[in-house]
Amino acid sequence: MAEKLIQLRIDDEIRDKADAVFKRQGLSTQGAIKMFLTQVANTGHSPFDNLFSDPNK
Repeated sequence: MAEKLIQLRIDDEIRDKADAVFKRQGLSTQGAIKMFLTQVANTGHSPFDNLFSDPNK
């Protein structure tokens, strides 16, 4: 399986806080992001579904 590199910039404080949360769960931030993307790919759904759409439409 071929892999692609994803890079992003994030504020240091946000990264540090997220790292601490994931560490308590036994995860790295990289591992958590991989899990998130895998779950979205496997289910076809995102936690952001309907977040920006009008629920009355």
